[in-house]
Amino acid sequence: MDPRSPRAPPRRPRHPRRNHRRHLARSAGIPVIADLDELYPGVDALLPLIDYLITSRDIPGRISGESDLRKSLPAVRSRYGARLTAATLGPEGVLAYDGAYFHYAPAFRVDTVDTTGAGDIFHAGFIFGLLQGWPLQHQLEFACAAAALNCTGIGARGHIAPLAEIEHLISTGQRHPSAFQIQSGTAISGCAP
Repeated sequence: MDPRSPRAPPRRPRHPRRNHRRHLARSAGIPVIADLDELYPGVDALLPLIDYLITSRDIPGRISGESDLRKSLPAVRSRYGARLTAATLGPEGVLAYDGAYFHYAPAFRVDTVDTTGAGDIFHAGFIFGLLQGWPLQHQLEFACAAAALNCTGIGARGHIAPLAEIEHLISTGQRHPSAFQIQSGTAISGCAP
């Protein structure tokens, strides 16, 4: 049907409802979490509404103009008022900044079959930990473990592991070498050699 036809339904604006829902969620104390892997048109209007901004490695630098995550994560958090900004680092884990401290969790070593869906499972694990009220470090470790285990199967939902298996990997699993050295909650040096 031709959108100019009198019988065509009126076109709705693209994001007002989503924007309104985010305002409602934030005003009701419901955390708004975003998985940002690309800077889409209009994303600037959404960033101030996000409580937990978890991005791919390059996004904080693209937003702030600063490639060093130890500078770009605080800059993005300060600029948009998120509770937490974080960057997932693939096999290097995740680096997060909560406004006072950096938090880092290295990734787990597993027999990787397929990385499809690892980021989605990471975010699901993070949200699960957030809803459980866990300390941030445990949320990050749980998310890394859940993502790693998903990579042991084929496809986006290759191996969504049960809680006991995720916790077992956290307590016994080997980790990739740390990309950041963290002491007392603050980053004290950059990428390890």
